[in-house]
Amino acid sequence: MKKLSFLLFSLICTSLLAQDPLQSELFTADVVMKYRSSIDLTKEQQKDVKKIHQNHISKFNSVKWDLDAEMVDLNKLLSQSSVDESATLEQMKVITDLENQMKMIRLQMLIKIKNELSQTQQSKLKELRVDKDFKPLKVITDINDGHKVKFQISGSKSQKDKPLYIMNSKFGEQVISAEEMSNLKPNEIESVSVLKGESAIEAYGNKGENGVVVITLKEK
Repeated sequence: MKKLSFLLFSLICTSLLAQDPLQSELFTADVVMKYRSSIDLTKEQQKDVKKIHQNHISKFNSVKWDLDAEMVDLNKLLSQSSVDESATLEQMKVITDLENQMKMIRLQMLIKIKNELSQTQQSKLKELRVDKDFKPLKVITDINDGHKVKFQISGSKSQKDKPLYIMNSKFGEQVISAEEMSNLKPNEIESVSVLKGESAIEAYGNKGENGVVVITLKEK
């Protein structure tokens, strides 16, 4: 039964990552900001791209946490000695709907970003991009443990190269440790935003040079 639930989870993850070929014609905010000087991105364009990214990534991560919670419920259904087929299939429909929402949010964000760029800027970006620009940042939630959140961030594992973790709550913004972050419960989280490169440094100074993970908690 564990193998079956893992297979379903893998299929969903594979489907989500299959969106990455869209990047051959579309551009993420990270790529645009990385090469902003080379493509002569204006200050106004930079402001608009940042706004588009922030608005959509918040929605995307909010749905992602809902998906994680529904996957936990699916796992519970599948773990029974006698699986309720009807309930399980209905649960899978809920999961598929959330997955499609994530796809649409991501696609809409990439389209809006592209439409902010001139044809010349788009052509230049395609020339400048390298293979590593296509690698996505992965945010993973354990399917068998609904109480812990795990963040997998590519790069060095050394302490000094770890990202900055920021928690937003009704009490304001505060820096937290990786351990404190991992102990947060998914149902406490409203959204998770990830800043990288110059956008992270611009927002948090040198402390953000290795990336910033901003976790916004739900108001109780």
